[in-house]
Amino acid sequence: MKARFTILLVSVFLFTSFLSGQDRGMKPVQVPVDGKTTTLYNSSHALLIGAVDYQSGWPQLPGVRDEVTMLKSALERNGFAVEVVMNPTSDQLYRAFTDFINLYGQDLDNRLLFFFAGHGYTLKTAWGEELGYLVPVNAPNPNYDPGEFQNQAMEMAQVEIYARRLQAKHALFIFDACFSGSLFSNTRSIPEIITYKTTLPVRQFITSGSAEETVPDKSIFAELFVRALDGEADLDRNDYITGSELGDYLQSNVVNYTMSRQHPQYGKIRNPNLDKGDFVFPVSSEETAVSPGTTVSTTIATPPRTTVTHPRATVTTPRPTDIKSQREIDEMNREINEFTPMAFVEGGTYLMGA
Repeated sequence: MKARFTILLVSVFLFTSFLSGQDRGMKPVQVPVDGKTTTLYNSSHALLIGAVDYQSGWPQLPGVRDEVTMLKSALERNGFAVEVVMNPTSDQLYRAFTDFINLYGQDLDNRLLFFFAGHGYTLKTAWGEELGYLVPVNAPNPNYDPGEFQNQAMEMAQVEIYARRLQAKHALFIFDACFSGSLFSNTRSIPEIITYKTTLPVRQFITSGSAEETVPDKSIFAELFVRALDGEADLDRNDYITGSELGDYLQSNVVNYTMSRQHPQYGKIRNPNLDKGDFVFPVSSEETAVSPGTTVSTTIATPPRTTVTHPRATVTTPRPTDIKSQREIDEMNREINEFTPMAFVEGGTYLMGA
C-alpha cells in the first residue's frame, strides 16, 4: 500500500508539472494605452539557441550552457514558454527557426523572442560589402574554407527573411555574438513611453557587440539581460520594459562594464511596415521562490525590496514605488498569508479518527 501511495504522489506531481509547462506562455499581456487597458499579446514564446561544442576549428564556448539556463529561467518568470536548442548543426539551426515560426509565428497576437548565443562572423566580400553570419557547430573555419563556411553558416539575410515571414506583430531577435551587417537601423533616440504606436508591428534586433569585437565566453551581456528583465531596464518606472528601453540599457551598461571593449547594437528592421511598434516586457511586481527557507535577493539596486521568509516558501514584496493601489496591497497580503505550514504524512493506510 505504501508503494502504491508513493507512485500515486509521483504521478500527480509529474502530471501537474506537465500542465504547468503547457500553461506557461499562454497568459495574456495587458498594457495601458491612452488610458485604457489593452491586451497586447495572447501568448508568449521564446526560442533559445546555444552553440557550445564547435567541431571545425572554432573555440569551444562552455559558458553558453549556463547562459541559456539562466535566460530560460528569466524568460519563464516573464511569462514565456521557452524552447531550447543546443549545439545545432547547420540543418538543425535552420530547422529550429522554421519549426518555431511554423508553430508560433502565424498568430498575430503572439509575442516572439529569438535568442542565439555562439560564434558570429563577418565576411568581407571582394567589392567591400560585409556579410554577417550565425555560426552553427559544424561550420568550418572560413579562413580555410570560405565557400563551405557560407554553405553551412546562417547569413543574417536569412534571419531577415524569417523576420518578414512572421505574422506575429512583435518579434525581438537577440544575438550574443558579434558580426556586421545592415539588417537593422541603429537606434539612438530616447525610448518612448507606451502609446498606441507601441502596439504596431515591429521587428527589433539586439547584438552583444559590433564587428571586429570579441565577446567573452562568460557573457556580461547575458547577465545584464537577466537584470534588465528583473526591472533594471524599466527606465521610466512604469512597470513595463520596451524593446527600446532594453536596447538602451544593454548598450550603456555593457559598454560600461566591459570598459568600452564591447558595444551592443540595437534597432529596428529597415522596413516601413515593421518599424513602428515596440516589444514589451511587463515587470513583475513580486517574485516567489520555491526553495524552502531560501531568501530571494533582487538585482534591482534601489529602492530595496522587503523579503518575508517562510519555512515552505519565500515571498519578496514589491518595492514601495511598485504599489499603485490598495488592491495591489491586498493582493500582496493575500499571497503572503497563503503560505501556511503544511504537514507531510508518510504514505500508508490510516483510519479516520485514529
